[in-house]
Amino acid sequence: MRRSTTLLAALTVSLLVTACSQALGSPAAPTPSPSAPATASPAAPAASVDAGTACSQVFNAIRCQTMTDYVATQLGTTREQVASLVVIPQPTSEVTYSGGPPVDTEVTLRDGSIHLVTLNCGGLGSVECADDPHLETWSVMHGGYYDGTEAQLLGGRPSIAPDALADAMALRITRLDIPVDHVGRYEVPVGEARLPNGILTVADFALVEPWPTGVSILDGGVGLEIRSLDDGGTPIRNIYEHGWHPGAERVEAVLVFDVAHFDPGATLGIKDLVVR
Repeated sequence: MRRSTTLLAALTVSLLVTACSQALGSPAAPTPSPSAPATASPAAPAASVDAGTACSQVFNAIRCQTMTDYVATQLGTTREQVASLVVIPQPTSEVTYSGGPPVDTEVTLRDGSIHLVTLNCGGLGSVECADDPHLETWSVMHGGYYDGTEAQLLGGRPSIAPDALADAMALRITRLDIPVDHVGRYEVPVGEARLPNGILTVADFALVEPWPTGVSILDGGVGLEIRSLDDGGTPIRNIYEHGWHPGAERVEAVLVFDVAHFDPGATLGIKDLVVR
């Protein structure tokens, strides 16, 4: 009986020591804290948050090449520096987009850096969002030239005098191939015309190829500006703002566009250009 009492006392002390030890002494095993999300850097590229698919498995080759040129331009680099282009799936949405939903992409450059670039495909002229891209062509005659205030419209358009019409000279180009040898802005004078009383009636042209081979032109397409040589090269925007010019006004036709990428020896072909 004495021995049983001694064992019970020892067991009680042991339980008390263990309880105190857990309350005041040795700590419990540490719980791992959640790590911060990885961020992309040239030294340690991070994985995409959402699993994506290589562009070539989502879109056709022409569109992927155009998308590559677009994201490269947005990142201030060139197509050659893009190592991979991955399309990130869009979350389910009930929103309807006029020109198509935006496209989220993950771009890996050859220096190892990773960038997220979104292609906003709501614009009608967004060639980077088209499966069969075509370059837009434009001139002042395609919109805005005849716009005016109510008073201007009621007063009628400026008229052409017979003697000015006799002195006028049209510009016509059947075909012209423009060498493309650098990335960036082009302003190419292609010829002169003489407009009767400074009034423009036609300014139009077409491309030899709707999507030129070896040349990537993105935002803005190819435009034809008509600039007055009698007024310091000022572009003609509107018939009422430009006003009436005595006699025949000398003007210069200038093609404008921005090149994102080109192959050596590439040209931009235009045809059927008329200014009068």
